[in-house]
Amino acid sequence: MHNLKPKLEKWSTTSSTHPGKVADYCRTPNREQGECMVITSCEPLYNILKERPISSYNADLLRRSQCGFVGTLPKVCCPLGTQPVQPSTEEPEFLPPAEGEFIESNLLPPTNVCGTGTQDKIYGGQKAQLDEFPWMALVEYLKPNGQKGFYCGGVLINSKYILTAAHCLKGKDLPKNWQIVSVRLGEYNTDTDVDCVVTKNNRQLCAPPAVNVPVEDRIAHEEYQPQDINQYHDIALLRLAREVKFSDYIRPICLPRVPTLLSKSYVNKNLIVAGWGKTENRSESNIKLKLEVPVKSDSVCTNTYTRARVQLNGDYQICAGGRSGQDSCRGDSGGPLMTLDTSGGSEINWYSIGVVSFGPSPCGMENWPGVYTKVANYMPWIVQKLKP
Repeated sequence: MHNLKPKLEKWSTTSSTHPGKVADYCRTPNREQGECMVITSCEPLYNILKERPISSYNADLLRRSQCGFVGTLPKVCCPLGTQPVQPSTEEPEFLPPAEGEFIESNLLPPTNVCGTGTQDKIYGGQKAQLDEFPWMALVEYLKPNGQKGFYCGGVLINSKYILTAAHCLKGKDLPKNWQIVSVRLGEYNTDTDVDCVVTKNNRQLCAPPAVNVPVEDRIAHEEYQPQDINQYHDIALLRLAREVKFSDYIRPICLPRVPTLLSKSYVNKNLIVAGWGKTENRSESNIKLKLEVPVKSDSVCTNTYTRARVQLNGDYQICAGGRSGQDSCRGDSGGPLMTLDTSGGSEINWYSIGVVSFGPSPCGMENWPGVYTKVANYMPWIVQKLKP
């Protein structure tokens, strides 16, 4: 995985490709003189972007060529002497955040709103607390026979959007005639309408009834291929038909937006996966569960999954787990891999680091960690898709 991006030297003069315009010149990763422009205007790099699949070498070249943004469109250091093309109306593949980049969005909640409220309840056993992880969502499907069921999970990231996995929208194991109709928020025990627990003081504590919210739009990553054994770009958003009100039991999780979190490695750290064990073909627990999983290095993951002919990519994926009988199948397909972290201030918040993608079958095999889509590298894509 390449986390380092060389600084691009820049200077300004008159553009030869756009007469009368002040050019933003730069040095390409190959130390050639270039001009910083929107990628759709740079023919050689835009042609690379349209290749399918993109080789790891070319993906790294594109990432290291990045020199800024125009809105949500990435700019690249385009070698001089190449003829610009007319900007395309097609949306290019979104590159991972550049080194040192801040992810700006007024549609994502600030840290005094997201990822708060459960910092002291993390290590209390396998069952989550009643108000623990209030961003957890269950995705509800309508089957052709009229029956409904929860078969995936996700997290609330603002008042109108759920972050989940693309395979929950169009996965190869998902029946094509199942339709996502709603999400459930504020749930703890799917078997009871009103969820209550007995506290240490022997008092009964009850949560308000869970809330079902209709889904009005389903947005899978454009590059996700359901039949691809590698499951790259397994990430999606669900837009809710109405805004939800935040409470102690319904609250958004934070997403990594500052450079320290966007580039942070969690290798050998224990992160948390949570959910009800819902997947496309299995329903395990009526009560919200949580589990610690250790993050593995890219080399360990790659060596393991090569045996299954899977080529993991550290730019897109992170893997964690590998302890016998303990894996993300204890959580939800599409659910979160989470950690407590700080964005540099005094606040400590919960952040979504990964989205449950796939793992070994049977689940929980020794030395076979689960694979998660790396949220940090999809932050530009997430922000571009959000609408008021």
